Amino acid sequence: MSGVVKIADLEKQLMNRIDQDDLLEVDKIKRYIAIIKQIRKLQSALNKAGVMTTTVNASQEFIKTNPALNELNKLTKTLISLENSIRFEMFDASNLPKDEDKKDNDEPEVSDLY
Repeated sequence: MSGVVKIADLEKQLMNRIDQDDLLEVDKIKRYIAIIKQIRKLQSALNKAGVMTTTVNASQEFIKTNPALNELNKLTKTLISLENSIRFEMFDASNLPKDEDKKDNDEPEVSDLY
């Protein structure tokens, strides 16, 4: 898996990991996705403008950090807090696709460990 995770895929996976009849948990996922979108916009703006900006005030110039960095930090803290409040259900790993390229004896099977 490489590159940026698609927001639609992330939302789908998160929704599958909660009780979708619990409207509070559904709302948390919706807010989580909204924050992810804002973080990506800020990251894109930072990539274009850079982490340092120059402010011109009359005949003076100041170089300071891009204010988007502070907003990015705030959103990231909010995201982590929200993520910690989501009641995820047990994740069923059996639904994950199998790695067909795996060679024999690359890793011990659970039964091999006991």
